[in-house]
Amino acid sequence: MKIICNICGIEKEIDSNLTPKEKEILKFIKNFQKEYSISPSFREIMKGVSLGSTSNVDRYLYNLSKKSFIYLEEGKHRSIKIIKELADG
Repeated sequence: MKIICNICGIEKEIDSNLTPKEKEILKFIKNFQKEYSISPSFREIMKGVSLGSTSNVDRYLYNLSKKSFIYLEEGKHRSIKIIKELADG
């Protein structure tokens, strides 16, 4: 999989093993931030990618964080920072 590093701007090939839902959530966050200039809330993500609960959103965001695609600031709302993006959108 190819990603674009938001720090250095270089396209890189990585083996990230993102699930289809993780890819969908990452794209949703990127598009939401582009449109509204803020990060989506857990409920907005839940509705935007058809998840059943905010705990599912939390689990997916945790996994994306562990895979170094996003950074979540603890204790702050709407604090999702995209670190790496998928090169294909």
